[in-house]
Amino acid sequence: MRLLFAVNSQGNINKKQADDFEQKSATIFGCRVERAQLTDMGAMLDLWRVTPGLGVGKGDDQDALKVFMERNPSTCLILRIDEGLIGTVLGGFDGRRGYIYHLAVHPDYQGKGYGQVLLNQVISELKSRGALKIHLFVFNDNQPATEFYHHQGWELRHDIQVFSWDATRDHK
Repeated sequence: MRLLFAVNSQGNINKKQADDFEQKSATIFGCRVERAQLTDMGAMLDLWRVTPGLGVGKGDDQDALKVFMERNPSTCLILRIDEGLIGTVLGGFDGRRGYIYHLAVHPDYQGKGYGQVLLNQVISELKSRGALKIHLFVFNDNQPATEFYHHQGWELRHDIQVFSWDATRDHK
């Protein structure tokens, strides 16, 4: 059964079975949050490439995205207006923590509440899978994203640093 999500007049998200949703897709924001499908990957990658402050790098190709989406089907979400894809978020759960990647809203639609809709839905889905703590990563120079997450009540951590390992490099 495919689930769809819609924003109601109070800004809350309602889960609907796809059959029930078809007749009730109009919302206050005029948007639908849906589980991302493999057929959405091209549009998702295109959106990420035009979204300032969002990095597209190793691991952001169709093969890697397919694996991620198959492992996390309920937390990989897209936002549509009519049939156009205007937003994405990828949520991952490792059994202990939730992680959010690529929360992106097309630049023409930013500042209108769509990012908050996606963020709230992926948080809800991660919590339903058992995540008690959720992390996300923002580039240091992405001030709009930093302000967005502060405004949503996220805490900027000063007690940890992020280290990365490039597994494609030869580390002899």
